[in-house]
Amino acid sequence: MGKDVHQQVTELRVLLDEKLGVRGRTLAIQIRKAGRLLPRHVRRDATYIAQSVALTDNPKLARMVDNAKLQRAHANVVAYLNSINVTERRVTAALNLAASIAFALLVTAVLVLFVLVQRGFV
Repeated sequence: MGKDVHQQVTELRVLLDEKLGVRGRTLAIQIRKAGRLLPRHVRRDATYIAQSVALTDNPKLARMVDNAKLQRAHANVVAYLNSINVTERRVTAALNLAASIAFALLVTAVLVLFVLVQRGFV
């Protein structure tokens, strides 16, 4: 069972790095850094997996881990991370940046034109 949990954690860490660009020494650190990039239910499942790793390392505490819940949590997190399209995220971020710059330029042009009209130059 211990190997299985550690393999799941390794898979999640690789997916978090590839899909969201979140790096860290442990899964818990990666989850914390991901923050709002992960929906609440996915973050809760990933946190459960990170907590269960510490429990599985100790033979007496390993009995506290619910394997069915652990498998469901792993499946939910992997399904969400696999649904992320990295290229689409980058294109969307670039378009949002371009749109905000264009909006700022438009507002500046309107304000300059308004000032010119008020002062009688136009």
